[in-house]
Order: sequence, then C-alpha cells, then structure tokens
Amino acid sequence: MTKTAIALGSNLGDRLAHLRAAHEGLASLGSIMGVSSLYETAPVGGPAQERYLNAVVLVDTDLPALELLSRLQEIERSSRRVRGERWGPRTLDLDLVAWEADPVSLPALSVPHPRAVERRFVLEPLADVWPDAPVAPGLSATEALALVGDQDVKRWHGAWQSESPHLGPAAGRWVIAQVILFLVWGVILVATAGVPIPAWRGLMGGALSGAGLILGAAAIAALGAELTPYPQPRPGASLVATGPYRLVRHPIYGSIALGFAGVAILFGSLPSLVGALAIAVFFRSKSAVEEQALAIGIPDYPRYRDSVRRRFIPFLW
Repeated sequence: MTKTAIALGSNLGDRLAHLRAAHEGLASLGSIMGVSSLYETAPVGGPAQERYLNAVVLVDTDLPALELLSRLQEIERSSRRVRGERWGPRTLDLDLVAWEADPVSLPALSVPHPRAVERRFVLEPLADVWPDAPVAPGLSATEALALVGDQDVKRWHGAWQSESPHLGPAAGRWVIAQVILFLVWGVILVATAGVPIPAWRGLMGGALSGAGLILGAAAIAALGAELTPYPQPRPGASLVATGPYRLVRHPIYGSIALGFAGVAILFGSLPSLVGALAIAVFFRSKSAVEEQALAIGIPDYPRYRDSVRRRFIPFLW
C-alpha cells in the first residue's frame, strides 16, 4: 500500500458536489487517510473563468501508477469532465501530485506532479493534510509552500465532504465589527444632532428612512427562516429570489444604509451622515465575502448574481 496525494479541483456547475462525488470515488481506490480543508482559488493560466474549489485527499492504495491514473480519469468522466482547452474550466480535475513510492517519469504521468511546486492552490491543501509530502527531490510540501509566490487562495472551514463550508471565527468578527460600527454611529448622532428640524430635512430624511424601513421589512419577510446576521448562508439554505431579492442581492444592507443616512439628514448631523456612508462601504466588503460563501453553498447563486446586477438599492445601487 502506498500513501498517495490526489489534488481535486472544480470550477463548473455545482463545484462542491463534484468534489464530494470525487471523494466518494477515491474511497474505491483504497483507504482514505486524510482530507484537507476546502480552498477557493483564482484560476492560474488559461482563459478567463470562474474561481475554483480545491482540496487534497490522501489515499492508501496498492494500484500501480498508470492504473491509478486511469481510475482517476474514470472518476473525472463520471462528473462529465470534457478535456478541451488546456487549463480551461472543468467540472472536475484529479491530479496525482505526490506519493511515498519511487518517482515516476512516463509520457502520460509524472509523480511528483512537475508543476505542484509552482501552485499554491495545490501546496496549501497538500501541506494542510501531509506537510512532508515529497513534491520535488529533497523538497517537502511545506518547504515548497514557503518558496512559492503569492496567489489568491482562500481557506474555508468545516468538513466540506459532509457539511457546508463556512468562514469559521471570521464570521463572528464580521458581526462584532458591524455592531461596533452601529454603536459608534449612534454615539456620533447623539453628540452632533441639531434641532429644530427644518421642513426640508424632515421631508428628505423621513423619505429615506421610510424607504429603508419598507425595503428592510420586505427583505426580512422574503428571507424568513434563512435570515442570519453572518456573512454566510445557514446550513442547507436555498436561494431566495422573491420580493426585493428580484431586484437587488442584499436589500437588508441597503435598507440599513438608507435608514441611517435618512436619520442623519433628519437631525442635521453631517458626521453621522459620513458614518452612514462608512457603514455602506463596510457592507460592500461584507457582502463580497458573503457572495463567495453563497456561491459555494448554493449552486444557483452565480447565475442569480449575474442576472441581478444591483447590490443594495433597487434601480440605484
């Protein structure tokens, strides 16, 4: 039996489902010894394409190299992998990147994988599950990772083969930062509010606040049980595309920004108006992280995101 590292990648269709199917298929090749965390990575080389999900699975197998390669290609075909443009998008990619046996150098296969030392999206999950994996003569995965250039690689938490990937402690930090921003905004408003309230401020501020309240109430009603303060979907969540979600992807964030701006105008507080804009910028960053999580957990989300172009406020933003 030989300890073998198989790198998994997918950027077409239900990426997570393809990786889970591959994990099940790899169990038929031997004994699963370990599974890395899930990583989301920017494509390297090839045409413009969607982001990848990557992982590494360790398999203890007695299959010889070429037979193992053939079985990996069978698993790829079961996910409707089509070999077209080099480094192009694919439903599933399986690479034998390292093993404990002697190196292999054949026309159809080289082990260790000759480009593994250049690819952070391979080295990070490999070092995660097998730090001492031989990726080049005298070079381990951990050592190669220290030498490779910076690439866009994001680690997700959770046992991805059985549960929804999540942000881990970072999800709570986003919520804490949001609460702090709200509290600071409230303190600034109280300290700088001006009275009496002129009619024009009452009209403008009231209109913005009212619009925010209506938008937020409609969004909460549409979300129902899917509502969460964290920038990631609840486990088992489904796509919500009703109510204001037909027009904007994050109407609750838009409603808060509108409401805070309206109150700042109502009370004539320029500092709190600036604070409302800062909260809107915060929401833009938070929603970007949230959309990455939604695209993993809800396969239809990328299509929805492409069709609903506004982020916060219908017809405006």
